[in-house]
Amino acid sequence: MCKMNINMMSISRYIIVIIALGIASICNAQDQVVYNNYISNQGILNPAYNGTRDNISGLVIFRKQWIGFDGAPFTGALNVHSPIDAVQNLGLGVVVENDHIGFTNNLAVNVAGSYRLKLAHGMTLALGLQLGFKNVVYDGTKAVIVDYGDPVFEGRISKFGFNFGTGGYLYTDKYFVGLSIPKFFSNKYDTDKQEIRNIVRFKDVHTYIYGGYIFDVDDILIKPTGLVRIVPGAPLTLDVSCSFKPMKDYDLWVGLSYRTVSELVFMAEYRIDRKWTIKYSFDYSISDIQTYAKAGSHEIGLQFDFSPKRRPGIRSMRYF
Repeated sequence: MCKMNINMMSISRYIIVIIALGIASICNAQDQVVYNNYISNQGILNPAYNGTRDNISGLVIFRKQWIGFDGAPFTGALNVHSPIDAVQNLGLGVVVENDHIGFTNNLAVNVAGSYRLKLAHGMTLALGLQLGFKNVVYDGTKAVIVDYGDPVFEGRISKFGFNFGTGGYLYTDKYFVGLSIPKFFSNKYDTDKQEIRNIVRFKDVHTYIYGGYIFDVDDILIKPTGLVRIVPGAPLTLDVSCSFKPMKDYDLWVGLSYRTVSELVFMAEYRIDRKWTIKYSFDYSISDIQTYAKAGSHEIGLQFDFSPKRRPGIRSMRYF
């Protein structure tokens, strides 16, 4: 009986390790955070978006993924950006993002700049670049292992690396289209050399193509959006969503989204006043992972818009 219990414990540990490696393989191919509120979070997704609003804008967002699954990702991010009055058509933004998964923690800080070009028919094209650093901490002592003594799981390694990204953003009052590569460098743990490497690997570079449109139908606003995520080392993923503002005088949006990695998403946002908007989304996985993460994934954010005294505020209502 004692021997059977030991074997069962060993099998359980192996299962945990296999699941953890499965998550790691997914994150290795797609190691950038997936947000549901990517339309509100464009300053993190695309450096060209920073400064495209007429005031000081920002978003604080927290995402807890796969609740009930030990070691699942938890992310917090802050983006603050504004046009620069002293230099016409120039925007500036700061992005801080902390992502924790398993026994790896990633902290990234980037400074983004954008330049806006006025085009015909009310269109504006913004081009952006961001530069920054990333700190990767790999704590192998937190891993669940079967055989002790493996040096990979006996220490804590921390490394700072450089990163940069670029993007373009075309928009009017009614629609927007974006293309971005927010990060060129990958920060990978090399198990052979037992070190974190900061390198450019094109098979890990994430390219985002996204867009949306605002329809006004009998005072009901409809906002369909879509995002394509291209990673050469992973399957292409697509997010398709549609949000509605059913009552003209009540600033509540509700919507649904589908992600091709088998996730359904419910989204809602409420605009408290001209300065504050609260956002929430809930992911429900329709894949096998729902067996372990029964409470789904949750994302909550707070968006803010402030106008300096000499600026009249947002000149036209922006829904993206």
